[in-house]
Amino acid sequence: MNRLHVLVLLAAMACTGLVMGTAKAEAADSGKELRAAVNATAPPFAFMENGKLVGFEVDLHAEVAKRMGKQLVMTNIPFAGLAPGLQAKKWDAAGNTWINKERLVMMDFSDPWVDAQLAFVTRKNDAITSPEQLKGKTVGAEAGTAEQRWLDANQEKYGPYTIRTYDRSIDILMDLMNKRLDAYLREQTRALYQIKNYPMLGVAFPVGDVFVQGVAFRKGDPLRDEYNTILNGMKRDGTLAALYEKWLGAKPGPDSSTVHVYTTPWQPK
Repeated sequence: MNRLHVLVLLAAMACTGLVMGTAKAEAADSGKELRAAVNATAPPFAFMENGKLVGFEVDLHAEVAKRMGKQLVMTNIPFAGLAPGLQAKKWDAAGNTWINKERLVMMDFSDPWVDAQLAFVTRKNDAITSPEQLKGKTVGAEAGTAEQRWLDANQEKYGPYTIRTYDRSIDILMDLMNKRLDAYLREQTRALYQIKNYPMLGVAFPVGDVFVQGVAFRKGDPLRDEYNTILNGMKRDGTLAALYEKWLGAKPGPDSSTVHVYTTPWQPK
């Protein structure tokens, strides 16, 4: 099967070669290539834009491949196929993956490189700075999500508040800006990406547990350690923080996984 060669232009770094694969991509010489798979429906981490695969995680893999001296081979596949394809050796690294105990049984992970936590988005001139101030307010969330479940579960603790659910996040943003909502609950990294072009909105405060994202590898694959070495170099020289700011429009926290260099393997609580 012929592969489509795409040139990925990275704003903060030199150009690097990228090969776009498919779920049926032929086996490649992994000694010369870094083969990574993502689900390209997860902005800002991986998504299609003008026919090109772009995003925070795409830039991460591209920079790691460049420092390894390898060509990056990217495969776009639905999320459910990432781990099975990794185990079948269709690719050597799988993205879009939050680290948890269940996944650590099946896969090894790089050190965390970005954090996730639910957060409330509000209009910047509104004084909502804590969940205790949600009482009497109208709050939006996408239907059937972890955000809606948090709102339902904490109604007794922080309410009463009115919950409005939506099928599209853009409709929530429009209602928030037009004052039909007082707040919008969203995973923080995606919220930062969404509101980059809406200066009247800001992330007011986070809630709930912190999750971390890593790159998944097959159990025992030495590629994980090689990837980690380069990842830590990107943390130390500020490259990863620059990518965070490029895609999310804000600087990472000083203690965040985007900045912190781990000296021992991260383990979930």
